[in-house]
Amino acid sequence: MSEAPRRLSPGQMRALKFAAHRQLARWAKQRELQPRRRAQRAELVRAVRILEDPGFTHGCDLRAIDEE
Repeated sequence: MSEAPRRLSPGQMRALKFAAHRQLARWAKQRELQPRRRAQRAELVRAVRILEDPGFTHGCDLRAIDEE
């Protein structure tokens, strides 16, 4: 039996965007980032772009992706 999908509310989406932008601002102030941090920053930038999509204005469902 699988668990029902979880949902992020619009307020939670705004909180995630705020936190992501804040972390990106912190990293922008650093002269150099370690390779691992650069990769994390790139992933965070992509995630923020997805969260800013107008389709997510009213929240979104979260579903686990099975990794093989």
